[in-house]
Amino acid sequence: MNRPVSNEITLMQYIFTINGIQVGGSILVLPAELAKITSTDGWISIMIAWAITTIISICVVQIMAKHPGDTLIEVLTRYVGKWLGRACMLIWIAYSLLAIVVLLYFTVLVIQVWILPETSSVWLVFLLLIPTYMILRSGVRAIVRYGVFMFFFTLGMPILLTIPIKDVHLVFLLPVLKDGWLPIFYGIKTTVLAFVGFELAFLLYPYLKNKQHAVKGIVLANTLTLIVYLHITLMCFLYFSPDEITKYLWPVLTLVKPIQLPFLERFEIIFLSFYIFIFSTSGIPYTWAATSGISQLFNKKNWQLPIYILLLLSFAFSFFYKPSYNGIAVLRNAWGWTAYFIAYTFPVVFLLYVTIYGYWKRRRYQ
Repeated sequence: MNRPVSNEITLMQYIFTINGIQVGGSILVLPAELAKITSTDGWISIMIAWAITTIISICVVQIMAKHPGDTLIEVLTRYVGKWLGRACMLIWIAYSLLAIVVLLYFTVLVIQVWILPETSSVWLVFLLLIPTYMILRSGVRAIVRYGVFMFFFTLGMPILLTIPIKDVHLVFLLPVLKDGWLPIFYGIKTTVLAFVGFELAFLLYPYLKNKQHAVKGIVLANTLTLIVYLHITLMCFLYFSPDEITKYLWPVLTLVKPIQLPFLERFEIIFLSFYIFIFSTSGIPYTWAATSGISQLFNKKNWQLPIYILLLLSFAFSFFYKPSYNGIAVLRNAWGWTAYFIAYTFPVVFLLYVTIYGYWKRRRYQ
């Protein structure tokens, strides 16, 4: 089924949307999480994770490229049958819903801790859902255009993180491989999760205008994410001592806290305000992934009902769930384990299955 021309997305939109999805979930916590595992050698784990993610990303594109006009559920149904294909789609929807919960309530928690400690999480959820609805109701074109706008709108954030460079100490990175390769390999378990988001290429690919450039696009998206993570992680490792950084939950915010302007005392609030926009480049696409999956499951086009239901349920859930750091950590851990299977294992296994299936089918009819 070919996508309508009005829903086609450009290569630049494809790249910046995937990059935004990846960066939004881990930008605040990655340096501290890595430091606890790898000390200051975590930047090597990031590079290895980039290589692994890029290989898996190419597998995603290769699967969808075999049937360029088909949606994910159509590809699944073609190879595993109607009922198993629908079951796989249900798993995909559940995975997206878990991502929404983690991203939404992590953002609420950060806002409550750093900016609005006395504000109810119900009102914060409500305020975050308003722009989500406004963008989702306009479809995939609005989502990818928003991703491009946010990329350029938040492009100055890395520059802000470079301001404390006068206080960094290169000696904190030395010696390289201070504890050997084992901690670095163990850190890959954390860093690959920081690149999660590329799997939404399963849903974005059918809309891509120039599909022959899909591999190049997803490699560039992963590379942009690599640059962002290396910059943030190295700045934190150079500014904080190896022992000090492990004491912070969100070292990126602590990094910008000493910055003061004549007209502004708490500069981290401005930085955090930009982070909320970055969060939305992750949260909104995953919400679209869930609602799009439901629409595909029921074979409906331009179906708005899943959007209303999902956002209303998200708001209703906020009355009963009060975010805490430990609670969010449990949810993030659960999302991480599902990502190992959905984002990393499934594309490789399914591509092998599709390749063997195609080979067997050709041999059968020869």
